[in-house]
Amino acid sequence: MTRVALVRIDDRLIHGQVVVKWLRYLDCSEILIVDNELWRDDFMHNVLRLAAPPSVRVQVAPVQQAAEHLQLLDSAKGDDRRRSLVLLRSPQAALQLFDGGFHFSQLNVGGLAAGPDSMRLYKSVSANADQITALDELRNRGVRVYFQTVPDERAAEMSQLLPAACQRRCSLADA
Repeated sequence: MTRVALVRIDDRLIHGQVVVKWLRYLDCSEILIVDNELWRDDFMHNVLRLAAPPSVRVQVAPVQQAAEHLQLLDSAKGDDRRRSLVLLRSPQAALQLFDGGFHFSQLNVGGLAAGPDSMRLYKSVSANADQITALDELRNRGVRVYFQTVPDERAAEMSQLLPAACQRRCSLADA
């Protein structure tokens, strides 16, 4: 049975930190990229496969299909010790995956680029109101949401970072 080692939001998907740090740390042999748009793009599938080590299987699936697949893996029994890294580009996709029936207990947020109306939450993580709402909804459903760029750095809990980020944004708006 393939086990999910980590569910991670990183809008860069497969890149140096994921390949060099996370795959080795987690000892994963598979990456499942969950994205409703990307799964239709065969060219990007090939690019992502080339970005991963040859020994790592890369799959791309839309959210609902991935949720069903991960639910089956979660309930399956067997001796297979393969470990999988689940990558998503957005908090909204993570919430859809959870709503689709794959109830993960932890969510690692490693990278979200700054965009319009976003605020910096942690190192390379910025989020807008919709993204924060999705993360908060997951947290309210019992998911541990934490920020950690690489495995050898200390994780920062969303519950600790969000009030500080909101205070910074409010004080900037008042200035």
